[in-house]
Amino acid sequence: MLAKKVAKNALYNSSAILIGNISGIIITVFLARALGPVDFGIYSLTISIALLIISLTDFGINQTVIRYVSDAIGKREISLARGYIRELGKIKAILAVIVSASLVLLSDILSTNVFHKPDLSLPLKVVSGFVLFYPISGFLIGIFNGLNDFRANFVKSSTYEFFRATTIITLVTLGYSVVGAIFGFVVASLASLLSLAILLLKKYKTYVIGKAEKIDILRVLRFTGYLTISGIAWTVFTYVDSVMIGTFLPAEYVGYYRASYTIIGAVAGILSLPVVLFPVFVQLGRDDLKNAFNRVFKYSAMIAVPASFGLPAISKEIVLAIYGPEYLSAVPVFWILSFLILRSAVGFWGVIFNAKEMPEYPVKVILLGMALNILLNYLMIPKFGIIGAAIATIASNMVVWCILAYLSKIHFDVFFTPSHLLKPIVASLVMVAFLVTFSPTSIVEGVLMILIGVAVYFVTLYIIKGVKKEDLKYLIALIRK
Repeated sequence: MLAKKVAKNALYNSSAILIGNISGIIITVFLARALGPVDFGIYSLTISIALLIISLTDFGINQTVIRYVSDAIGKREISLARGYIRELGKIKAILAVIVSASLVLLSDILSTNVFHKPDLSLPLKVVSGFVLFYPISGFLIGIFNGLNDFRANFVKSSTYEFFRATTIITLVTLGYSVVGAIFGFVVASLASLLSLAILLLKKYKTYVIGKAEKIDILRVLRFTGYLTISGIAWTVFTYVDSVMIGTFLPAEYVGYYRASYTIIGAVAGILSLPVVLFPVFVQLGRDDLKNAFNRVFKYSAMIAVPASFGLPAISKEIVLAIYGPEYLSAVPVFWILSFLILRSAVGFWGVIFNAKEMPEYPVKVILLGMALNILLNYLMIPKFGIIGAAIATIASNMVVWCILAYLSKIHFDVFFTPSHLLKPIVASLVMVAFLVTFSPTSIVEGVLMILIGVAVYFVTLYIIKGVKKEDLKYLIALIRK
C-alpha cells in the first residue's frame, strides 16, 4: 500500500512538473524568439532576481509544514495539525507582504546601482506581485503534501501554467514586451493561489477550521531556522550563476544560460522523487527507511543516468529545434548542466535528514556548497564566460552530494549500492556511442534515433544485470495493484 501511494503521488507530481515544463519550454521559446536576446536577457534576469528573493519569504516554512503536519496526521492528532497550519500560515503571509513591498521600494536602486540596467526597474516593480502571491500558494501546497496528497500539485500546475501561458502570449503579442511577460507570472500566481484555497476548504476543511492545539513553538522554530538558512542557500546556489553572469557579461548571455537551464530543469523535475518521499520518510523507521531508499535509488538512477548522458549527445539538435540558431551559444552549457539531472533524481540525502528532524547537517553542507559556487563563479565567469558558470555549478553540486551521502551513511546506515549507479553509467555510455554515430535530418529521424537509443540502453542494462526479472515483476505488480 505504501508503494502504491508513493507511485500515485509520484504520478501526480511528475504530471504537474511535466505540464509546467512543457508550458515553460513553450513560453521560453516564444519569448526567446519574440523578445530577442537582449530583452529576453532582461526578462530572464528579472525572473531570476524574483525567484532569488522569494527565498526570503520561505524561511523553511513550506518544508516545516509538510514535516509537522505529516507527523501529526501519522499520530492522528488533527487539532495539532491545525495548530501547525495556522501559526506557520501567519508567518508566511507576513513575510510575503514585507518582501514584495521591499522589492517595489528598492527596484530603482537595484536596476541602476547594482545591475547598471535602467530598463530593469519597471519589470522589477511588476514582478513584486508574483513575489507576493507565489509563496503563499507554495505554502498551501505544503499543507496538501503534509497530508500526503499530491493531486493538488497537479491542480496548481494546470491552473498556473494555463494563466501564465495565455497571459504572456497575449500581452507580448499586443506589444507589451518584457513587462507583459512578467505580468503573466503575476496573474498565474494569483489564479493558482485562489484555486488551491478553494480546494483546501472543500476537501480538508476539518484540518483548517476548528480548535487548534498549541504547538511546541521552540521545536518548530529550531527546525524552521535551519531550513531558512538551507532554503536561502539553495536559492542562492541555484540562481547566483545567472545573477553573476548578468553582472559580468551582457544581458544576452543570461538568456543563453537560462535557455539551457530551462530544458535541463524540465527533465530533472520530471525525474525527481525526493519531494514525494519526504512525508513518507517522516513516518518510516530505520530499517524501513533503508529498504525504501535502496529500491527507490535504484529505479531513479536507472532513468536519470541515461537522461544525463543522452541529452548532451543530441543537445545541438534540441537547441536548434526549440530556440533556433540564435541560441547555439547555449549548446556547450547544455553539455555540462545536463548532469544536474542526476542530483535532482538521486539527491535524497537532504530529505532524509529533514524527515528525521536533523536539518543542521544538510544546512552546513549546503552553505559550504553555496560559498564554493560563488567563489568558482567569481573566478571562472570572467575567464570562461557562461561555460565557467556551468562548470562551477556542477562542481559545487557534486561536492554537496558526496558529503551528504557520506553523512547519511554514518547517521542512518543509508547509502546507495555502487552497482545501482555504475551499471546505468556503463549502459548509458553504450547508448551514447550509438547516438553520436547518427545525424538526424528531420524531427521524425530524431525521435526514432532517441527511441532506438533508449532500447539500446535497456537491453545493455539487462545484459549486465543492472535490471533483473524480479525488478520487472515488482514494477508490473505495482502498476496492477
